[in-house]
Amino acid sequence: MFLLAFLVFVVGRWLSKRIGKSVENLLNKAPNADPALSRFFASIVKFVILFAAIMGALAVIGVNTSGISGMVLGFSVALAFILKDALADVAAGVMLMVFRPYNVGDEVEIGGTKGVVQSIEILATRMKTRDNIEIIVGNGKAWGGVIRHYNAMGQRRLDKVFGISYAADINLAIKVLTETAAKDPRVYQDPAPWAKVVKLNDSSVDIELRIWCDYNDHRAIKTDISQPVKAAFDAASIGIPYPHEVVIKQTVKNSKTRDRIKRLTALRNT
Repeated sequence: MFLLAFLVFVVGRWLSKRIGKSVENLLNKAPNADPALSRFFASIVKFVILFAAIMGALAVIGVNTSGISGMVLGFSVALAFILKDALADVAAGVMLMVFRPYNVGDEVEIGGTKGVVQSIEILATRMKTRDNIEIIVGNGKAWGGVIRHYNAMGQRRLDKVFGISYAADINLAIKVLTETAAKDPRVYQDPAPWAKVVKLNDSSVDIELRIWCDYNDHRAIKTDISQPVKAAFDAASIGIPYPHEVVIKQTVKNSKTRDRIKRLTALRNT
């Protein structure tokens, strides 16, 4: 009897390893397969088969397994309640690996945090910011929230505002902006650069320039475009204003009032 139970356990353990390995290999053959996800599912299969083998071995030697099953079920329910947040992250991690809303190397924003994806794990997604800071975001926040995928479409629109003085020719400034942008080989000609007045500020007329480019060029153009625009504005005598502060001094004409102010000042100084 004990020998048969031991044999059931050994065979069950061997089957759990073989079937688990087969499941992992099968999942790895799928398109866009993720090794971590394959190992995760394979480990679940191995655990289920091994548990069934243990219960079978106990049943062979005459042990009532209904009580054990109830204890395991109760323990599983309690553990699931305690680890509900972690289990939610695990479930979200599985969904992320299956549906792939983003991949390693993509620039995304998850829960208001922006970075480049370094790895997608069962519990969390690891990202790195442009200034080399690692950020770990729970998969529950990623799957249950808004994901901004910056390079999913391959093309990006760049919006940049330039201010000119009220005395400047608006039509000339728009022409200078669009022609300057069009000279950059990284900027698309279709759709062509676009510029319009978007706001009348206190000391400037704001013109927004919109250009389309590849995702990989977006950041570089954003930092490069200001210098040629400034040079083109200077060449076309288009002024770029800056805030002015006007100070108005009030002259006291009444001699009595002026004398009172002097006395008050003298008393304050004593």
